[in-house]
Amino acid sequence: MLSDPYPLPPPARPGRFWFYLSIFLGLGLVCSGLLILLLSVAVAGSSADKNAGYTVTLVDGEETEKDFIAIVPIQGMIMEPPSDNPSKGSLSQLSRLLRQLRKQERLKGILLMVDSPGGGVTTSDRMLEELRRFKADKKVPVVAVFEDVAASGGYYVAMAADHIMAHPTSITGSIGVISHFYDVSQLMGRVGVEVNTIKSLNFQGKESFKDIGSPYRKMRPEERELMQKLITEMWERFVTVVAEGRKDKLTLAEIRKLADGRVFSGQEALRQSLIDQVGYLPDAYQEIRKRCGSNKAKIVRYLPEKSWQDLFSAQAEHFYPKLELPSSRILYLWEPHS
Repeated sequence: MLSDPYPLPPPARPGRFWFYLSIFLGLGLVCSGLLILLLSVAVAGSSADKNAGYTVTLVDGEETEKDFIAIVPIQGMIMEPPSDNPSKGSLSQLSRLLRQLRKQERLKGILLMVDSPGGGVTTSDRMLEELRRFKADKKVPVVAVFEDVAASGGYYVAMAADHIMAHPTSITGSIGVISHFYDVSQLMGRVGVEVNTIKSLNFQGKESFKDIGSPYRKMRPEERELMQKLITEMWERFVTVVAEGRKDKLTLAEIRKLADGRVFSGQEALRQSLIDQVGYLPDAYQEIRKRCGSNKAKIVRYLPEKSWQDLFSAQAEHFYPKLELPSSRILYLWEPHS
C-alpha cells in the first residue's frame, strides 16, 4: 500500500488553559444555581412574616409607637402594563399594598401621596374603587396630599380621600377626557404604501365602524360623532365622581363649569373648593393624626422588596427594549405636550 504523501497531523489536544476554564465556568454555573435556590427558599420561608415582601421605614414619629399611619403612593402614569409584567402596573402595585395593609391591626389611617398626571380611564376608576372598599372595610380615614402634579386621573383617584391637601405649587384639576387617533394616510401615500382592509358590514350591508380610529385613513364624520359621545360619557362619569368626592363643598353645576380640562395651582384649587387645604407635609401629618384620633401614631412607608424576577426583568428590558406602537386609548390624563 502506498503511503499518503500528505499525512494529516494528529488532532490537537486542548490546552490546559481551556480545560481549566471550562471547569471554572461549570462550577460557576452550579454555584449560581445553588445560590438562587437558597435565596428562593429564604424568601419562601419568610412569607409568614406580617411584612413579607416589604421593607417598612419610619417617616415621622417614634419607632416604638405601635399605632401607625401608612403612606400609599400614587405616582407616575396610571396605567396597567401588558400581562407579562403585571407587578409594575399602577393598579397592581396599589392592590398589593392594600392587601398587605389589611393584615395590620394597628393601622389607623392612610396618607395618600399623589404625584400623577393621570392615565387610563378604567385603571383610574378601579384604583378609586379599591381605595373606597379598603376605607370602608378597615374604617380608617384617608388624607390625600398632592405633590408636583395631581391632575386628571390623579385627581380622580383622590376622590376616595376624606380631606385633600396640596402644596402651594402643586398642579391639579384637568377634569376631562382625551384620546388620540393617529392619521398616517398621507405619509403612506407618499412612500407608496397601501393598506387593504376587509371588514364586516352593518346589518344594512353598508360600511361598519369595525376599524374606527384606523391610522391608515381619514376619520369619517359619523365616526367622530360616535367617539365624541363616548368621550362625553366618560366625562360625565368624571364629573359625577368629583361631585361625590366633594359633596357639601361643590354642586354638580359648579363642578361642570370647572371640568373643561384646565389646571389649577394649589392656591387656586383651594379658592375653587377642589381641595380642602394648602400646606406642607407636617400639616398633612397633623391632619391625618387628628382624624384617626391618635396624636402619637407613627407614619411609615412600605417599600416593596426587589425580587430576583424584578432584577432579571429590568436587565431584560434594558438589553431587549419592547417596541410599543401608538395605540388609541381613552384617558383621564393631563397632556400639556399634546
